[in-house]
Amino acid sequence: MSTGQWLLLLATSASFAASILLNKVLVGQLPPFTLAALRVLLAMPIGLAAAMLLGRPLPRERRDRVAVVAASLGVIVVPYCALAIGQQTIASGLSAILYSLTPLFTLLIAHAVLHDERLGAAKLAGIGLGILGVIAVIGPSALGGLGAHLIAELITLCGPLAYATGTVLMRRSRPIDPVAMTAGMFVAATVILVPLALAIERPWTVRGDAVLVAMLIAMAIFGTIVPAALNYLLVQRVGATRASIAMFLMPLIAVFLGAVLLDERLDASAFVGLALIVGGSLLITRVPRAAPGRAEPDVPASPP
Repeated sequence: MSTGQWLLLLATSASFAASILLNKVLVGQLPPFTLAALRVLLAMPIGLAAAMLLGRPLPRERRDRVAVVAASLGVIVVPYCALAIGQQTIASGLSAILYSLTPLFTLLIAHAVLHDERLGAAKLAGIGLGILGVIAVIGPSALGGLGAHLIAELITLCGPLAYATGTVLMRRSRPIDPVAMTAGMFVAATVILVPLALAIERPWTVRGDAVLVAMLIAMAIFGTIVPAALNYLLVQRVGATRASIAMFLMPLIAVFLGAVLLDERLDASAFVGLALIVGGSLLITRVPRAAPGRAEPDVPASPP
C-alpha cells in the first residue's frame, strides 16, 4: 500500500479507537438502543449538511439506495447496538479483543463473495499474528473473563460479523461518493434505530447534564460520522480485507493515546504486540506477484 493509504488506515483506526472509548463512557449513562439511536440522530444532520455544502446529493438510483441501506445495517445499526449491549457487561479490553476478529470475518466473507480478495496462507497467518498482537497489547488477563458472560460476548461478536459483512458489501457495490454514502447511511440508520429505541426503551425518561450533551456531540462527530466516512473511503481505496486491519490497530492506538494523554504506563507487552500487529498487517496487505503478462492492480475496480 502507498504512504497515503497507510495514513488513511491509521486515521480510520484512530477514529475507531475514539468511538470505543467514548461509547464505554456513555454506556453507563444511557440505555443501549437509546445510545445507538442518539449517535445516529446527532450524526445525521452533520452528514446531510456536509453533503449539501459540498454538492453531493444522496444516492437516487434504486440499487444505490439498496446498497446504502445494506451498508448501514452492517456497518452502523448492528455494530452500534451490539457494542452498547456488550459493554454493559464485559470489560472494554475483552470487547476490543472480540472486535479484533473483524479481519478474520472479513477475510472469510470476502473470499466467498469477492473475486479479487482470495483467501491465502499469508493472509491467514497475518490474521493470527494480528489477533495475538491485540491480546499482547491489551494484556492476556483480558481473556480471563472469556466465557463468564457468554450471551454478552455472543452479542458483541454480532458487531464485527455484521461490520465485516457490511464492508464487503460496500466493496462489492459500485463506488458511491463517500460523503453522500455516509449521509445516506445515517439517514437509514436513524429511520431504523429511533423507532427501535422508542419501542424497547423509554429514552424520554433519561436525564442528562451539559457534560453528557457535550460527550454525545463529540461521539456524533469524532466517534460516529468521521469513522464511517473514513472507513468507506478506505474500503474503496484498499479493499475490504486490507481495510479491516484497522481493527488490529484500534486497541494499539487506544493504549498509546492513554500513555500520551493520561500518563498511563506502557508495558513491554505493548511493544511486543506492536511488532506482531505490524507483521500481521504486512502479511495481510502483501500483494502477490502477478502472473507474466497479467497486471495486478493494488486496488481492483469494484464489480458492476
